[in-house]
Amino acid sequence: MRFNNIFIFLFIIGFSTPAFAQKYISSENVEITKEWNGNNFTSTQTFSENIAEAPQFAILSKILKDSKLQSSLEAKEMITIFAITDDAFLQLPKKSRDSIIGNTALMTAMVKYLTIPGRVDSNSLKDEIKKNNGKTYVRTLNGEALGIQENNGKLQLVDSENRTATIVASDFYHKNGFFHIVSGLVFPAVEE
Repeated sequence: MRFNNIFIFLFIIGFSTPAFAQKYISSENVEITKEWNGNNFTSTQTFSENIAEAPQFAILSKILKDSKLQSSLEAKEMITIFAITDDAFLQLPKKSRDSIIGNTALMTAMVKYLTIPGRVDSNSLKDEIKKNNGKTYVRTLNGEALGIQENNGKLQLVDSENRTATIVASDFYHKNGFFHIVSGLVFPAVEE
């Protein structure tokens, strides 16, 4: 009889605890907002929606108006995007800048090259860099390897031609993952 009472007691405790704990589990999505240079970026908006009103991303925002590119990014469950500021483009000579921006295939390839599957924050990148002796590689949406290194405490993207772009602000949420803000241009090895 005593064994039965202990068994019933444990059975009740085991099944009632999860039932009581359920009231603390929230099914609501918590909005995470982070400010950068007067812009508020939020986890409830897509990447395109987040940068649409930010004047520092006018060029990238215009590129993302391509519905095919935008839908391919939004279709991914979780992605991390390295967002290029307008300043990076403006550092180029006008003729080169116009040539690059006017090349839709190159710009589409560049956006996919600067996008990686998964939600990857800056701490994860730093950990991987340490594990790999100063440089790590991530596979991008266009299938290429993008190098990431740390230089003077700042994370940098490195392309196959050793061009670098510095991450100037990191860990912003969007509806499908993270984005990091990049100053500088890196290019994919091949156009799509």
